[in-house]
Amino acid sequence: MTRQKLFVGKKIILFIIRRVKVPAIAKKTFDQFSHLPEFLGIVQFILDKISRVSSPLKRARIVHKSIDEFNEEIFAHPIVQQYSPCKVGCSACCHTQVSVTSDEAELLTQKIVEGVGINLERLELQANVSEETSTFYQLKYDDRACVFLDDSGACTVYEDRPSVCRTNAVLGDAQQCLVSGDSQQLRLVKTSKADMAIYASFLHSKESGSLPFMVFKKLKEKSFSLATQSAKL
Repeated sequence: MTRQKLFVGKKIILFIIRRVKVPAIAKKTFDQFSHLPEFLGIVQFILDKISRVSSPLKRARIVHKSIDEFNEEIFAHPIVQQYSPCKVGCSACCHTQVSVTSDEAELLTQKIVEGVGINLERLELQANVSEETSTFYQLKYDDRACVFLDDSGACTVYEDRPSVCRTNAVLGDAQQCLVSGDSQQLRLVKTSKADMAIYASFLHSKESGSLPFMVFKKLKEKSFSLATQSAKL
């Protein structure tokens, strides 16, 4: 474990960084804007808010609500409305490797326990792939599909989808998303304030990792199996 300090005005925020890997775009945004009080203040605001909450489900939803509020004006902009192809059924980004916090993994696991159906065999396949993005993209396209993606291309846990999914939006042709994971080639909608909230949530998290790995691990901890899921159907 290592310790990291963030300076917000005259305040010093000390974090214990455990097994946490911050999503690349959120880290890039933090590195770019952390010298600005307005943006670093978002990190402090999120950390202060979730540090007072004991429930991982509530913490995840607090972060998600903040991200949605930061994104509301951006996604409502006429240019985004006109040129973004991101709609129900457009699911290329749902075939990419998504990072989640421990809180988000707990929330998604709870949805499964409550009855949201998933392909557990595919989840296990994805979970056993290396956390390296390049290795994940060696899987066949269909095998990379998020286990929460239904046959119509809709998210079955949309209200509780991960923070990274909430900032995924591009401008232009949806075909640009059919790549091997290189976000540098995408015309991404800038969600800088939401990215800072994501950065804070990952700093606070005890652990983070790919969605399949984290959720599969949580399910194993709860002794949830194919037989358990079948019994719920």
